Amino acid sequence: MSPFPRSRDRTAAWLSERSATSPVHVFALGKASVEMARGALHALSAANVTCAGGIVVAAHKPADADTLPLAVRIGDHPLPDIGSLAAADAIANAIAQVDAGDDVLVLLSGGTTSLCAAPCAELVTLVGHPADAQSQIANAMWSMMAHGMAIHDMNALRRRLLRWGAGRLATALHARAVRHIHVLAISDVIGDDPAVIGSAPCTADPLSHEELLVLCDAHGLRSEFDVTLARALGLSGDGRVRIHTAPPSHPAFAKVTYEVIASNADARQAAAAAAITLGVRNVVVADEALQGDAEEAGVRIAQIALRLAAASTDQSLLIWGGEPTVDMAERIVDDADTDQGDAEAHGGRMQTLALAASLALANASFSNKHARRISILAAGTDGRDGPTDAAGAIVDAFSPLQMHRAGRDPERDMRLLQSYHALNSAGALLRIGPTGTNVMDLVLVLTDASEA
Repeated sequence: MSPFPRSRDRTAAWLSERSATSPVHVFALGKASVEMARGALHALSAANVTCAGGIVVAAHKPADADTLPLAVRIGDHPLPDIGSLAAADAIANAIAQVDAGDDVLVLLSGGTTSLCAAPCAELVTLVGHPADAQSQIANAMWSMMAHGMAIHDMNALRRRLLRWGAGRLATALHARAVRHIHVLAISDVIGDDPAVIGSAPCTADPLSHEELLVLCDAHGLRSEFDVTLARALGLSGDGRVRIHTAPPSHPAFAKVTYEVIASNADARQAAAAAAITLGVRNVVVADEALQGDAEEAGVRIAQIALRLAAASTDQSLLIWGGEPTVDMAERIVDDADTDQGDAEAHGGRMQTLALAASLALANASFSNKHARRISILAAGTDGRDGPTDAAGAIVDAFSPLQMHRAGRDPERDMRLLQSYHALNSAGALLRIGPTGTNVMDLVLVLTDASEA
């Protein structure tokens, strides 16, 4: 499911509907930015429309970056650092090249929040230096991820803090008197909400300050944030809010049109089509989005697979999509084994889910012969799961036995969020490298025919 043809075709459709011949600037942001930019530039060239400038902010530098007619900047992911700060400055420079009456094409994909993350002006003023404010943002992001917050909740907070979040890219372009801003987005969030994708660079923040306070208190974040950052968000109790976002009534948003061109549903359907082509007898795509705790999701998926395997002797494939979470803070801090030298979390949500599912299948295999018919692939569509080099893993009921033979204790590894090491010891990790897109995660459960 390459971003190139979708970006090319939807850009061509937008160009055909334009009622102007003004130049177009291309802002491509996120993990799919390079291929999306290629597709958009192809459509612009085919339509003889001038690309007047823009920027590509990506997670990895493409080998042929020099062939792109746009500047390429590499941000940091999953936590922002100096690269993201520089990328945000490069976006500002690209905005400065936009002239009155120009059109802007914004290409968004997963990872945009971190790759372009830099502190908003109010936070820089309060902290005193952009690098120090950047550190506070990175610490806040880590706290939110450690608490296992879903991306909807995280981005509700992150977009307030970021230089280009909560519609600030749109308002900055409006200040340059652009004619129109068209957004093509590849969604990496459940529900495909523009206010969540990429922390909403061209969409107004829908949350009130009171709703933001409720969200912070629900996750116990007031005490987690730096004092200055808490003051900026209005969490300090003095009644003042230092960071403000443009309301939906701001004239910038009247210039924005928004189109989601790919999502997790497309990945699920593509997986189903591929399975049918390969001759899988029965393919079922789950309607329910995969979310919540990753370990619990792994156990639940294994239980569902066991029931369906017992009910049918045919080969089948179950497909789930979504984005579960891992509460790192609670599970590591509270674990009594953290004095054994490897307590630092290593492994992402899909590796956690895969390990939990394999343990559930292994436990069931002693009394349920159907457990040995089941194999599970769990992976991030971007090719990277958590802070690791693996997209996820492929496991079955025998995987924990292989881990034990390799000297690992998979149950302990699960407690300490060491899924990467456990899965690696069994040769179960799936390493495919960056895919150039991001539409959340996929879990595929294959049940062999009983006679296989």
